[in-house]
Amino acid sequence: MFRLLKFALVMGLLGAGVYYGMTVKLGERTFFQHVRAIWDTKETQELRRGTKQKVGGLVDEATDQVVKGVAKNAPGKVLLRGEGNEVDPGQVPSQPPQENLSPQDRKALRNIIGHGHLKPNE
Repeated sequence: MFRLLKFALVMGLLGAGVYYGMTVKLGERTFFQHVRAIWDTKETQELRRGTKQKVGGLVDEATDQVVKGVAKNAPGKVLLRGEGNEVDPGQVPSQPPQENLSPQDRKALRNIIGHGHLKPNE
């Protein structure tokens, strides 16, 4: 009973906050219009780009560490994805392919993966 009451109270407060954020003017704009205006400034765009570049490098490093750990701990027999047949480890490379990508290529790949579509200008 208490959990239901607490849930209803939180949902009511959240609903009231969204309602007032969308309808009550704080100067010339509502709260959400102020947030949108701040989000569209040049400085915020630079912050977003810088954060994506920094975090993208960390994600690449973490991915490399995970791949190395998986390759190191792989069992003697490997099952290929989509196949139920066991494969001899001599037929499967023990290391993942080592491709050297330029920073521009890494950024383009992250854009494709992140947005789900190809951007021709990037």
